[in-house]
Amino acid sequence: MTTGIVLAGGQSRRYGSPKAFADYEGRLFWERAHKALLEGGCSGVVVSARPEHAGRFGDADVITDLPEFADAGPLAGICSAMKLRPADGFAVMPCDMPGIGPMEVRKLITLADPDADVTAVRTKNQPIPLFSVWSGELAGRIGEALARGERGVMPFLASLETEWIDARELNPDLSVFRNVNTPNEQ
Repeated sequence: MTTGIVLAGGQSRRYGSPKAFADYEGRLFWERAHKALLEGGCSGVVVSARPEHAGRFGDADVITDLPEFADAGPLAGICSAMKLRPADGFAVMPCDMPGIGPMEVRKLITLADPDADVTAVRTKNQPIPLFSVWSGELAGRIGEALARGERGVMPFLASLETEWIDARELNPDLSVFRNVNTPNEQ
């Protein structure tokens, strides 16, 4: 069983307003990510959100960071989701990559290495660590790293058995993996 995690708890400093609620081609960013994960093969989807926005996601299953991990970045959202909604595996997707759809999610889940701790995506020049599949057994290790003050996703992935998939295996059009950081980038 793979549960989807929509990372929608960022502070959106560069964007100027919460990115999760930005419109992209008629749908909010978080809705696009939620739909991609659900239709891409996840048995359920949880949205990791900031406490002040938790009531803005309609009927979605929403969690906020556990108190001991509050405001510690994406690893805190992933760890909190793992602890609150245990599953065998988690397909993680940030809300600010609105070009990713069900096809890319399905391919990622299918190609994920069952022996790896994490299977993540990369282009030739850039890792995309938050579009990834994580073992459901990692909550404790993530929690320990956060307790040590370690927040960086890339250093954490370097400490694990991480398999990297070329983004072109999911979609040859690499523009779908574009991260939107400002309204002008839409």
